[in-house]
Amino acid sequence: MPWLVAAAAWGFAEATLFFVVPDVLLTWLAGFRPRVVWPAAFACLVGALLGGGLMFLCAQRDAAGMRNLLDAVPAISREFIAATGAGLQQDFGAQMLRGGFTGVPYKIMAVEAGADGQSLAGFLAWSVPARLSRWILLVLLGRGATVIVRRCLQRGADRWLWTLWAVGWSIVYAVYFTVMDG
Repeated sequence: MPWLVAAAAWGFAEATLFFVVPDVLLTWLAGFRPRVVWPAAFACLVGALLGGGLMFLCAQRDAAGMRNLLDAVPAISREFIAATGAGLQQDFGAQMLRGGFTGVPYKIMAVEAGADGQSLAGFLAWSVPARLSRWILLVLLGRGATVIVRRCLQRGADRWLWTLWAVGWSIVYAVYFTVMDG
């Protein structure tokens, strides 16, 4: 149960102002707590939907204020926000689905969808595949890597898994912040 609460809280936090994706937790769970990883992924989804819904509703009331708030989040700029909004206006569903795989923070899509007058129900409906598709892929990759490492290394496998996980996410964020702060 604590993992589910942590996952839901992380999903909510990242959908609002936190800038570390729940994928970090989910990939760790895939390697070290596989029995809870799938329920945790759905808990992340619930938290993300609540956080995304909150951002959406706040943007309906004060789009400029929410855009200013997003601009204060690391690796988010006014240009990034505007480009995401334009992408949503051009092809809402495609932008929602692509966003999770191209580094577009969900919080930007929530604010821009709310600011653009999209329906909350439509936004939340597109949020489910937009959020879950990447998480399912990463959990499967994490489980696969865990199985391979444990088969290849009888001793010290957990140390290697910890190292791979920590170094992998460090590289992801170093590249992301380098590119986004570009």
